[in-house]
Amino acid sequence: MKEKIIWFIVGLLLGAIISTASIYVYTLSQNNTSSTSNNTTQNTMDNRGTPPEIPSGNNQGGMPSNNTNTQGTNA
Repeated sequence: MKEKIIWFIVGLLLGAIISTASIYVYTLSQNNTSSTSNNTTQNTMDNRGTPPEIPSGNNQGGMPSNNTNTQGTNA
């Protein structure tokens, strides 16, 4: 019985170490990605610090103005 408890504790500790290491690597990769995207946005601005112009057209993005959702209405 003691041997099973020791193996359980060893497995639990190894699982904790692997989980901690994977979370650490994930946070490092997220920090590198965010710093790369910050550099990209800074490179797209011109020397005066103004962002590039939005191209002209009717497609402005966002939600459509007419809402045709009829689900969930009570008759």
